[in-house]
Formats: sequence, structure tokens, C-alpha cells
Amino acid sequence: MPKQASRKLILKDGIALAGAELRERPFKALTVLDDRLSDFSDGPVDESDALVLNLNGAFVLPGLIDAHVHFDLAAEPAAYTRWTDPRAGLQRSLTCLHNGLVALRSGITAARDLGSVDPLVIDYAARVDRGVLTGPRIVAAGKPITITGGHCAQYGRTACGPIDAREAVREQVASGARVIKVMASGGISTPGDPGSPQFTLEELTAAVQEAHKFGLQVAAHAHAAAGIRIALEAGVDTIEHAGFADEETLDLIKQYGRTLVPTVTALNNIADGVGIPAATVSKSLQARETYRANTAKAIERGVRIASGTDAGTALNPIGGLLDELQMYCERGMSTVDAIRSATVHAGSLIEPDLGTIEAGKRADLVVVAGDPRQDLELLRKPLEVIARGRRISQSWMDETICELAEAVVG
Repeated sequence: MPKQASRKLILKDGIALAGAELRERPFKALTVLDDRLSDFSDGPVDESDALVLNLNGAFVLPGLIDAHVHFDLAAEPAAYTRWTDPRAGLQRSLTCLHNGLVALRSGITAARDLGSVDPLVIDYAARVDRGVLTGPRIVAAGKPITITGGHCAQYGRTACGPIDAREAVREQVASGARVIKVMASGGISTPGDPGSPQFTLEELTAAVQEAHKFGLQVAAHAHAAAGIRIALEAGVDTIEHAGFADEETLDLIKQYGRTLVPTVTALNNIADGVGIPAATVSKSLQARETYRANTAKAIERGVRIASGTDAGTALNPIGGLLDELQMYCERGMSTVDAIRSATVHAGSLIEPDLGTIEAGKRADLVVVAGDPRQDLELLRKPLEVIARGRRISQSWMDETICELAEAVVG
């Protein structure tokens, strides 16, 4: 079989936000070969066999990354019923397609899926990696690992004791997982106390050691001090939520050098009378202001933050990452650091070649009309989205999203 020619894309006359510091870098040309960035050029380049996009001074930044989603859920009021309905398999598959395009249309070119009831999202992610589906890139966890009767026990893999915790990790690895999700505390959206720790230190350490043996990071759902402390001591890589963390525990997250993924917008739309289970509404409304205040404290303390939304949960659709970034800014984060949370920091949770614009890195890019460091709202409507080195047609995305929408909610 003859070797296929390299795919080439040239961006002309733009301004990149380059490197980990998002430094302003004007350029005459930025070349993409297949799915990798070549170097900047300040002079003429060979445009033969290339798709050329003239940016006319627009800004280019790394593709945005949502570090906490549930990609096969459709943000319905009782979202998790999709995981227990045996007839919902096709709808969940269509939801992945729909959510993928909505994410791309919003400038989100990669995400971590932190838990589903089966390997469906893992399969979706593998097809994206093979180029069969458009994207975005997904790193998927498979089933969340929890305790008997614990948070998401009815959907996840329950484990009892260190040996079983190791086996639970191995099962997810065998299914193709590229990150491991553990439930270190109770939750808001399922029965139980979100502040209560779940695993013992010995159990969680065994799970983390097993995941790290396979080169996989571990994301720990943990809301309050006791669960967060056990997770940190066990060696997890990220703390998800930390809605009830006290100041001392937030300081510990920083001291351990771990990353916090707040997902603070996940509770924004929770309300009575819209079909959300009453227990979830009650816990959410009690927690909302504390959650927001603790996110502000984490920002004030300089905890490393990667952006995530928990998209897919009740009334929390995919594509709301900008709202999450704006909430960080309202709570004291600079716009530059907010963008960095969705690029540099979130990229480090997926793969080393994501999250910055540098020669040799992955060509996931977003083009916006002006400088997003001055106005985050510019991210609301990207001019161009480039995923895996390909320019994605916005009109095609819009049409296909509309076609899929009815099937997703039907």
C-alpha cells in the first residue's frame, strides 16, 4: 500500500499564546503537519498541498480541556438513570457523538471522562484515537471504584480490602481505561454523607500503587477533609471537587503538589421542581455557597487548579467550561491563570504533548477574535477549532448537533 502524504495546515498572520506562560507570539505562519505543530515562521513558507487559513491578526491558543466530564450522560434532571436503563445503550452512544461535537464547537478539544457504568466511553475514545470519529480526545476511566454502599456504588465497581482494590484497578485497565477514578468520600448526587470518607488508607494505597504500576493517574472524588487527607497520603494525582475542604486541607493539597479539579459550576442549575431527585436538591443547595467559598480559598492559597465541569450531571451540559473559568475569575483568579487551568494544567492530566503551543506538541488549537487574556468571553464563540491537526467545519458541527439533539433526549 502506498504511503499517504502528510496532511498540512498553515495558519497565517496570527498571534499565538505560546508556551506554558501563554506568551504573546505574533507569527507570519504556523505550520501543522498531520497532528503535530511545526515551528513558527516570520517569513514566507511553502504553501503547496496545504490548507491555508488567514487569521488576519486573530489569536491562537491551545485547545481547551475539560478535566472532569461524564461523556455519555445528557445532563437530564435524573441523569444517572441512563446508566441503569438497559434500553439506553443507543442513546448513550448518540450522546457521546453529540457531546463530542458540542465540546468541539465550544473549543474543548480534549477531556477526562471520570466514570461510566461500562466501557462505552472507552470505546468512543479509542475510535477518536484511530481517527474514526472527529473527537475530542478523551481519556476515560471506565467504572469508578467505590465501596459497598458508597458513592455511585450502584453504577461503579465496589471493592473491599486492598487485594480487591488492586483487582478493581486491573479490571479497568483491562477494559482500556487510561485514568483511574476512586471515590474517596461520599457524594452529593447519590445517597449518603458527602463529607464521610470511604476507603481505608490501605485500600486506597493499594489502588493507587496498582494504577501507577500501569502508568495511569488516579483521580479521587473527595469533598471533605478526612477523605481528601487519606487520598493525598495514598498518592492520588488529582482531587476532584473538595467542596467542603477546610483551609488546612487545601494547604495540604498544595504541599503535596497535587492538582485540584473544582467543578464548582456543577451545582449552579440545581433547583426544586425540575425533576432532580429531592435528596440531591437538598444536599446541593446546602453545599453550593460553601463549595464556591472553598474554591475561592483554594485559589487564594495558590493550589494548582485544572478546570473541570462534571458535565453530564443534572442540568450541567457539556460545553460549559467557560462558565467554570469565569467563576474562577470571580473568585480571585487572573484570566491568564484561568486559561492556563484549561490548557497547561488540564493538559498535564491527559498527556505531556497537550496544553501548550510549542513545536512538536499536539495540534489542538482554538482561534478567537481577540486576546482572551483581556476578555474571556471571546472563548464563547471560537472562530476556528483545530482538533488533531484538522480544521473542523463549524457549519457541519452546527448542523450535526441539531440532527443528533432530538435522538439524544428522545
